[in-house]
Amino acid sequence: MRQGLSTLFACAALAAGLAACAPPPSPRVATFRARPDDVVAGDLAGPFTGRVVDAANQTPITGALVYASWSFERGHGLAVAAGAREAVVSTDATGTYRVPALAKAPAGARLTDFRLVIYKRGFVAYRSDRRFTDFGPRRDFAQRDNLVELERWRADYSHARHLRFVGGGGVVAAVTGWETDEAIAELSGAPSASPTVTKSGPYLVAAQLLTEVDIKAETDYDGRFETGPLGDEPDTRSYSSQHYKALGRDQTWDVAVRMWRLAPDAALERYDELRTGLPGVDERDDIASKSLRAIENNIYAAAFLDGQRGLVVVVTCGKSQCTTPDKASNLAALIHRRIRDLWPLTRGETP
Repeated sequence: MRQGLSTLFACAALAAGLAACAPPPSPRVATFRARPDDVVAGDLAGPFTGRVVDAANQTPITGALVYASWSFERGHGLAVAAGAREAVVSTDATGTYRVPALAKAPAGARLTDFRLVIYKRGFVAYRSDRRFTDFGPRRDFAQRDNLVELERWRADYSHARHLRFVGGGGVVAAVTGWETDEAIAELSGAPSASPTVTKSGPYLVAAQLLTEVDIKAETDYDGRFETGPLGDEPDTRSYSSQHYKALGRDQTWDVAVRMWRLAPDAALERYDELRTGLPGVDERDDIASKSLRAIENNIYAAAFLDGQRGLVVVVTCGKSQCTTPDKASNLAALIHRRIRDLWPLTRGETP
């Protein structure tokens, strides 16, 4: 018996010595590609690059949170978690992100997984490993030159489900905190905050109605824009917005579109609020059902009501960009033509 125990301890000591001398464990093979057009597996350690755009119009999304995390484990056979590393960056004016390569792994640990989360308020988040639609595995993520098309948030999506999809982490929890109240209201069965919204017709958001090319064709602007939803309030079932901020210029070069989608009576009421509330109103009624122009300081505005579709749209354009009121009005007319293309109606039809 004593000899057997001695042999056992000797073997254990030998095994420990071999483990100490063994080379560090190798990382697992990545399940994603190195590049979108490549069949070679990527490198879990990175670096990672990509571009984030609005799925509605392919314009770059600036200032989106890009959260990267690496997971590790120790041991062979019955492996145990060995911590994580993270990196946080944001997209630049062109929507581009760059996540540096992993600097250093915990001593004796093996790199086992990498996950990228991209989050921007007003959009559905992106994960490198999962899809939001069905939580199924994502197969199109690439380590370099990855293209991310963020979908605009829709009122029929669930904030509770979205929070579960995005996941945890200190930084992620901080930027998604506003969704918690929405999720609680949703789970408690609280009534909709927009009971007067129309439910018919195709899905429309402000980003679909005007492009940078449209603006430049009207105003001859030769600069670049940073685009995204306005910061006044998030997109809802009844409201959406798009801001075209001129890079390197003051706000008199900016353009913005706000759109309300409401039941007919509510749409008329919203338009009347604009008609009586905006300064320097000049009623023209030359676009859609009703339209007007307004002027305040260095900003021209044009608004119209499409009574058939229950839409109210306001375009604001700084005087440096739109040098005359006609230019802002022309952008509004272009938007109404695009609405009719996206949402055709037969004669006499109302939603």
